[in-house]
Amino acid sequence: MLKRLLPLAAAASIALMGASAQAAFLDFKVDEGSVPGAAANVFTADKLNGAYEERLTITGPGTFSAVSVAQFGQYFKDDGTTLVSTQLNGFGASGYRLYAVFGASGNVSGTSFSSTSNFFNLYIDPNSDTSATLTTGIAPPTLSNTGDDYLIASSVVGTGTGDTFGPPGAFDIRFKDFTLTAAGKNYFIDPNPFYLYVQVNGDIDALTALPGTTVGITGDVSAVFLPTPEPASLALVGLALAGLGWSQRRKAR
Repeated sequence: MLKRLLPLAAAASIALMGASAQAAFLDFKVDEGSVPGAAANVFTADKLNGAYEERLTITGPGTFSAVSVAQFGQYFKDDGTTLVSTQLNGFGASGYRLYAVFGASGNVSGTSFSSTSNFFNLYIDPNSDTSATLTTGIAPPTLSNTGDDYLIASSVVGTGTGDTFGPPGAFDIRFKDFTLTAAGKNYFIDPNPFYLYVQVNGDIDALTALPGTTVGITGDVSAVFLPTPEPASLALVGLALAGLGWSQRRKAR
């Protein structure tokens, strides 16, 4: 498991720039039975919640590069208000893991940033044993025990904005050309074709100064899927995260 990530902050509440709590989240359907070792279970959800760890490096005057690793431990439905019962490892020691490696590069001014180049890769870890080590915002993370892991979706372009002042700080990144692999189509089974965009939002719980011009960041992350690009005014609000994370603390369902 990715041991370096901090536990999720309880009942985190963030307001991203120009966010609107009234934005409806779009439904999608998941077939957990496609994951090796998982029991048959098909459910409908509209949001993913989790925790992330990031390395952000200032690469030059007014520029940055950042790399993050996140675990999504919860699915929600009803516009992100109702927890869905799943087999994700966030609920306990058993189950599979759903994790993402994503990053951005672009311009930074003061404590605010805007990204012009992003990537997002989403994986399933059936045995829940993958570990990750982040060094800088330039180098990719070192992943261990990935022999059973497989890629289910990826994206390499998009835009984003955020505020690195924290805690709290916040970010909103929209990845387009979201593409499912063959295994991903067996996991995300509806709609078909799937949504073209994934919108990833998060807050900053802690900042740590590291050697050189690198900063370590930890916090909460949430994702929804979109059929078309959405303005920053539709950024997610009110991540209701309670004690789920790499330490496997548990919130009663």
